[in-house]
Order: sequence, then C-alpha cells, then structure tokens
Amino acid sequence: MSKNNKVCDFCLSEASGMFSRHEKTADGHYICKNCKAIIQSYGLPVKYDLFQALVTAQPNMKDMIMDTWLENNKAADALAKFYPLPQILLHDGEHCLNAVKAVYNVKKESIPQEFAVKSIADIRKGTIQNIEDSPERSGSEKVEGMLYETEAALYFLSEKIVNVHRLGYVKRNTKDMDHVVIQTPSKKFTYSVPHSDLFFMRERFYQKVNAVLNNKRQHLIYISDDNQLTVTPGIYDIPRTLKPGIYKVKAINDAGLHVKDALGHVKDYYENEESIDLSAGGTLECTGEYKLEWVGDKK
Repeated sequence: MSKNNKVCDFCLSEASGMFSRHEKTADGHYICKNCKAIIQSYGLPVKYDLFQALVTAQPNMKDMIMDTWLENNKAADALAKFYPLPQILLHDGEHCLNAVKAVYNVKKESIPQEFAVKSIADIRKGTIQNIEDSPERSGSEKVEGMLYETEAALYFLSEKIVNVHRLGYVKRNTKDMDHVVIQTPSKKFTYSVPHSDLFFMRERFYQKVNAVLNNKRQHLIYISDDNQLTVTPGIYDIPRTLKPGIYKVKAINDAGLHVKDALGHVKDYYENEESIDLSAGGTLECTGEYKLEWVGDKK
C-alpha cells in the first residue's frame, strides 16, 4: 500500500498535479480515477482485494497476483470468501465458480412450452434441452437466464430452457470480453456475459485454490514409452521434467491444463484443443489428468 496519495495502489501510477490526487478508499488505499472506473464497471466494490487487483492489472501480471495471494492466505479462506454457495441447490460435492446473468438467441419455435427445473440439483438427462443459438435475427428470441459454472459443468438455467455443457467445450483464450462461447462438434452456444474475462479469472483462481487444497505440487508422471505419458495434478518444469516440443492431448479428467512460458504468459488448454506447445523455460500446470503424446519439436 502506498504511503501517500501520489501513487495508485492498483496500477502504481503517480498523480500528475494538484488537481489529480488519488482518492483514498474506505480501507485506506489510494486509487486513481481510471482504476476506480474499471472496478466499478465490473460491479465490484471499490476496495483493495484480489479481483479488484486482477481487473486493473496488466495481463502478464494476473497469474502472479493469484499466486502471491495464495502464498499469503489460506486456500480454505479463498473458498469461503470468493466462492460462496449460490441461491440455488447444487449437486452434492459441487462448488459454484461463477453465477452470472446471461442472454442468448434461439429460434422461437425451439422454445419449449413447459417450464424448466429451477435448480441444478434437479437437473436430470430428461430435463436438459441443449438448444443451440440462432444467428438469425428474424424468427429468433432473446432468452434471459443465469449461467452457472461448477467444477463439473457449465449450466444455463432460464424459465423454459436448461442447457448443460462440458467444460472442455468452453472456448478460452479469446479476446472477446462480452461472451462465453461453447463449441461442441455439432453445436454452438454463445452467451452474452458482460466482462466475461472476470468469469474466466474466477475459474482460473479456483483451479489454483483447488490445487493447493489437494497438494497438487506432489505430481506424478506415468510413462508409457519414450513419446507417451500421463500427467496427474502437479506443476512440471520444462525441460527438467518434460522434454520441450508439441504434444497431442487426450483428457482423462478434463479439469484444467495450463502452460506458462518463460515470460510468465499463461495459456489454458482444454479438451477442444488438439495440441499443446511446451517450450523450454516454461512450466506445465495440471489440475486434471491427461495423456500426452510427443509429436515433434515444431508444429
């Protein structure tokens, strides 16, 4: 925290004159007008906390901020503070990573007449519609609902439609800040979600919290042959633990696979990705279980 009002505690920018002094927040931190506007645009309280720091940080700093928070706080406290139970019932053992309002377009004739179930705990195979988007404006209707993410699935619940998606079909690492997109082999679902980058930051931090809770640094590699192996939850240095190169990926438990390059940039890989590129000097962070097949040094 800065000791005077000349430095913003969020972006570290300095005030440039007498009339541009940074504002002091209720928790005793200083904040510039730009960072305050960013935090308010996300609907977050104007105070110094983890996600306020993340939405105002440079992209290459976000992963380090999450790691630093976990080094100085208990993972169990993170669950209680940032991932409280939602207002609807979940399946046993599920945690709610995200609960946001969402809208998507569907063909009017595809909307069921009956009302849908109201909670995730009541969802069964027969209560799922999985109605895809309609890109056409004519003859389509906007459906408003709630998009819930747990470590098991992504759920869209509305008055008459329930969609359930595997997490591996969610498109990540995009520059689209206003949508959450699910692309299956045969269907596409595009949910309008303001500030979807916060949606994915919450998901990413949960994976880190879960890794700490389950001692995921105690990793194991099961080697089938020189080019095939299975990685379990853990953090793997390249090339000390894994040889550099391109790997085909097959998910056994698609709970998250993340590559951090030598510069600290993080990219997430999921079931809908064909391969991963592991460069020397980086790390592979696994929060699920995956089969990897080395296919060469270059794509």
